[in-house]
Amino acid sequence: MKAAIYYGKNDIRLEERPIPSVGTKDVLVRNLRSGICGTDINIVKAGAGNMGISLGSEFGHEMVGEIVEVGTDVSSDIVVGMRVGINPITAKKVGRRKSLECSGFSQFVLIEDAALNHNLYEMNSNIPVEVAALMEPMSVGRHGAFSSNPGPTDKVVVLGAGPIGLSAAASLIAEGITNVCVVDIDDWRLGKAIELGAVTVNTTKESLEEGLIKQFGAINVYGQNVPNVDVFIDAAGAPILFDQVMKIIKPHARISIIAVYKNEVPISLAQIMSKEVQIKGASGYTHEDIAKVIEHLTSIANLSTIITQVYKLDDIQEAFNKAIDAKETIKVVVDLT
Repeated sequence: MKAAIYYGKNDIRLEERPIPSVGTKDVLVRNLRSGICGTDINIVKAGAGNMGISLGSEFGHEMVGEIVEVGTDVSSDIVVGMRVGINPITAKKVGRRKSLECSGFSQFVLIEDAALNHNLYEMNSNIPVEVAALMEPMSVGRHGAFSSNPGPTDKVVVLGAGPIGLSAAASLIAEGITNVCVVDIDDWRLGKAIELGAVTVNTTKESLEEGLIKQFGAINVYGQNVPNVDVFIDAAGAPILFDQVMKIIKPHARISIIAVYKNEVPISLAQIMSKEVQIKGASGYTHEDIAKVIEHLTSIANLSTIITQVYKLDDIQEAFNKAIDAKETIKVVVDLT
């Protein structure tokens, strides 16, 4: 089979690798589409072999495929021809430690100890195959969006209009939370948020405080008018933006952090204490997140707007170059057929 192999900084090579042998409890999946994750991008840009993908390894973990072989001891509800999304965290016996090396950019992937609603999730064939490849990143976005328990009348702000931020916004709107605002510095990206049903603020054109007050109104806190925002979802990872949030946040508001911060961020513990702000981290996803997202893949209008480019496996280095460049790019998907 053809497989994309990671060899270091901006060095991805297509090689022939053996098709995995199927054990009695395993399933072989022919990959159809696989998305390029921000983590993949950061590792390829850095060229390190100690960031979750070993040098010389198959990699990729946002995939949808079709079952082509089933082990003799696998449950009868898993059959050849079934289209499935794959949970990379549970796809291998070693678990999360090797989730980034889940062979998403290989023509075939072996799912060990295969089970529906554990490491395999059935996908309706009426879901466009590129959209089906959004299952994994959408689940990350949904998990972060709901980790702070937003209610139907809450005013929610998503920081960052990348794949995870847009996934978070789309999930919120799909589940009946209509007061959703996405914040970014790029009008093109914010246009994607508008297509998904959110309102937006561009902080290069107005301050975060001004923009959010326009959208959601203000309340007076200790003599200062601050935006009437209940929940912030941080999918930006921008220290300056986070600092601005802490200065304007209202009492009892909640913050969910799904962004990966590369450096330490100074934070005012006095603000957290005096305003009783709740801050919660969010990483990965649960079975409930995946199940909800699969529902959303058919119900969210314009969800395909997140997918901005599709490349063939033979052009995977070009696909990564485009994903790294990031201009007018949200989610790059690789076609493995």
